[in-house]
Amino acid sequence: MSSRAGATGLVLVVLASGGCDASPDSAPPPARAGTLSVEDAEIWYQSIGTGEPVIAVHGGPGLDHSYLLPGLEPLGEVARLILYDQRGLGSSPTVLDSASVSITRFLDDIDAVRQRVAGTPRVTLLSHSWGAIPALLYAMRWPQRVEGLILVSAVEPGQRYADAVAAAQAERRAPEDAAAIDSLLGTAAFRSGDRATVNRLFFHVFRGTFADPSIADERFRLRLGERTTVQGRIVSTLVMTPLAGLDLWDELPALDVPVLLVHGEADPIPLEMIRELESALPRARLVTIAGAGHFPFVEKPDEFLAAVLSFLEERAAPAAP
Repeated sequence: MSSRAGATGLVLVVLASGGCDASPDSAPPPARAGTLSVEDAEIWYQSIGTGEPVIAVHGGPGLDHSYLLPGLEPLGEVARLILYDQRGLGSSPTVLDSASVSITRFLDDIDAVRQRVAGTPRVTLLSHSWGAIPALLYAMRWPQRVEGLILVSAVEPGQRYADAVAAAQAERRAPEDAAAIDSLLGTAAFRSGDRATVNRLFFHVFRGTFADPSIADERFRLRLGERTTVQGRIVSTLVMTPLAGLDLWDELPALDVPVLLVHGEADPIPLEMIRELESALPRARLVTIAGAGHFPFVEKPDEFLAAVLSFLEERAAPAAP
């Protein structure tokens, strides 16, 4: 992993060179999907359930929403879960240039989803991995539009822990995964964005971030879309190049919104960094999940859902007189 791994997320190791079941007797939560026309792009979204809107900001950059399902689906039983594909990825086409693909455009797209899909003045953002960066930047830009942040397996908003993340990920990666990654990276199929090849490569990248890799073998199925597998590296480069050296640590104490940090104890992203993040954010609390790594909603769905529901319920409760 590059020295920027702390800020760019686990996926960039490649770009640089799927919860609780509902009762069988219950009906699934209502769902709908559509697209939003925004400047230079179409943003695909899916809304599951009813109630308080929770917008899921997927990781990457260069992935799409698909890996969050079915892990996040149970949230649709208690809230309105809104997923979307970041521009240039999944089912969200855009012009591929630095004017159309940037972190600023990513933040504008979140706000378009808030206004035109959630339809509420304020929303909760639930991010995973690198998604913490746009989620934090959105909340810094428009704190009055944020009910709360749920940062799951957050990458570092800076550079302090980059070497520790790289070392932990390398240590956790099994020899068979490392061999598969090296083999797939050298293929013409990967370079051309062949969907099956890219999905297989990312599976091996992420397998070592599970507390128990056998759980990845049993439950984790990547279904990244064709646009993602072909354009993911381009989108990643366009977004991340201007963010080289990003460091938000000194700005975090001014972020006055409720924050829940959910982190697996076996995540290669050091728990020490997450605890420092908790200390830096004035209204944050941390829930650690034993027996989980970078995908707690896949590895420990009951514990993950309980933490998120508790956070949503706490904020919904009336304030004490």
